[in-house]
Amino acid sequence: MKYDQFKEGSRSAIPIVLGFIPVGIAFGVLAIKSGLTAYEAIAMSLIVYAGASQFIVVDMLAAGAAFLPIILTTFLVNLRHFLMSSTVSSYFKQKSLFETAAIAAELTDESFSVAMADPVKIIGRPSFLFGLQVTSQLAWISGTALGAVFGPLLDSSSYGIPFALPALFICLLVLQLKNMRHVLVMLVAGVLSVIFKNLLPGNWNLVIAALMASGAGIWLARNETDEVNQVEGVGPG
Repeated sequence: MKYDQFKEGSRSAIPIVLGFIPVGIAFGVLAIKSGLTAYEAIAMSLIVYAGASQFIVVDMLAAGAAFLPIILTTFLVNLRHFLMSSTVSSYFKQKSLFETAAIAAELTDESFSVAMADPVKIIGRPSFLFGLQVTSQLAWISGTALGAVFGPLLDSSSYGIPFALPALFICLLVLQLKNMRHVLVMLVAGVLSVIFKNLLPGNWNLVIAALMASGAGIWLARNETDEVNQVEGVGPG
């Protein structure tokens, strides 16, 4: 473990920490309202550590859902991790299976977004990613604990608590929009997700929209590269 890289990763987690604490509080509040104990809510954030899935689980528990549907639903929601982990793994080809597994276990949408904003920082630097991810999870657990302990004092339908997680994702998305290509890919993903949501069961709309939007992004990037090459090729040889 390279501690200088770990500290750098921890500092990079500050935007996530600022979002995770209030969203974690929201999860803790809703978990208590759904019938979980404070210890169970905190354990879920420690072991499961998947924000969207955790919110879905507490909603399903509150609705009296059975064990198997909860497992299948959370599995479908987390299918996007196959896409994220396959991307991140390409930066750690020379690392051990243990290091790769540890990175995969801590991977979230938010840490993935921050890491991919500047991939140079993670190439062959697992300690940086560990710092980013561990710091983020500590913030998530801390927020959960606060919400679980003080949850009974709050009205879960007030203060915009149910919208906390979508708000965090919107903030992270905006930070990634650096050019018109990114905006176009965002629009493609959003439109396709809404279309497939009305056509497919479960959360397959997320996976399919992500794959198709990624393909559109690759196509746009290649077209931009081809245009640049054509411009550079104009003139005396």
